[in-house]
Amino acid sequence: MEKLEHTVFQISELIGKERFGTLSEEENEVLEEWRRQSAEHETLYQKLQDTRYLSESVARLSGIDTRQPLLHMQRQIAGFTRRRQILRLRQIGGVAALFLILLGSFWLVHRQSSLRQPPVDRPILAGGPRAVLHLGNGELIHLDTLQQTITQGEVRISKTDDRKLSYDSRQEKNEKSGKVVYNEIEIPRGGEFDLVLADGTQVWLNAESRLRYPVEFSGKERKVVLEGEAYFQVKKNPSLPFRVEIRNQVIEVLGTEFNVSGYKDEVHVYTTLVNGKVKVATTGRDMTLLPGEQCVLDTGDGSMIRQQADVDKIISWKKGKFILEEQTLEQIMQKLARWYDITVFYQNPALKNKVFKGSVPRYAELQQVLNILEKTGEVQFHIQNRTVIVKE
Repeated sequence: MEKLEHTVFQISELIGKERFGTLSEEENEVLEEWRRQSAEHETLYQKLQDTRYLSESVARLSGIDTRQPLLHMQRQIAGFTRRRQILRLRQIGGVAALFLILLGSFWLVHRQSSLRQPPVDRPILAGGPRAVLHLGNGELIHLDTLQQTITQGEVRISKTDDRKLSYDSRQEKNEKSGKVVYNEIEIPRGGEFDLVLADGTQVWLNAESRLRYPVEFSGKERKVVLEGEAYFQVKKNPSLPFRVEIRNQVIEVLGTEFNVSGYKDEVHVYTTLVNGKVKVATTGRDMTLLPGEQCVLDTGDGSMIRQQADVDKIISWKKGKFILEEQTLEQIMQKLARWYDITVFYQNPALKNKVFKGSVPRYAELQQVLNILEKTGEVQFHIQNRTVIVKE
């Protein structure tokens, strides 16, 4: 038991350091090697990235309220829309220590419960309308249970159906104050949601995405910050350009429709124009796109290329299907992992490079989708809890 607990807290410390940006190259190699050892390790690692899941699991056993301190810490660390400085352990002190203890505690609980309980074979369903709204005052609202209208200043926020949140400003343009209040909508793995901003711009957000935006726009621009993937239908206003900031890139439009995808675990940011015109800019470079064109930004070296795009394939997620034309298995499984909230483990890493084509329904059970891929004869899948094991 002593050896097990030592391993638990050793790995917990490495995961904690990774979250806080203090993991050395040598420590990262140790963590990566541990993740590759088994599908169980990779599944547990993915669960430990979910702060809400982690805090709720530990709180059930310890009887303490961990959600607020963890959410507070998460806001400090994430900084996805704010200053992109790295917080060091010495800056967060006791909060970091609490987080590491919770990691270790959760691991022990998970390990013990998994030994006691046999796996339950349940179908893994497709994602659906799930999102969390972060208000400017720090309050969190789970939108799948929201029923009443929220008021922020002169803006009314309400659900127009079970998957769409709408902002309605009751002030005239010349009455708006200079104070800007920001909200943030967070789409978890296995979620999707639609948003209508105060200017009438519509946004469709894919799984594991975030958007930070003003409750109402003021000043000389309409600026939002995206992480993940979204489809924008921008309300035209020549005097007030609309800008989307994502990683090292800014997309500027007047009124148009486009899709942008830039997940943090992927090297490239893809901006695809459906209609209208957009300018894509990064440090020292910019590019103007016409309908049907795509800009591919390499976040590693900052290079940008223009290419023709299959628009139907790229926005198929918005229309209820996945078109897998000439995509590697790794790219396909990344999409499925976000949508079905699963972990993927490859028995042979070389399988990641196999190329597939075709289409699969977005709202089918996971097993149905995997059955379609298996019909190629190139690959097989085994589902263990919420881990998909890929084998030849």
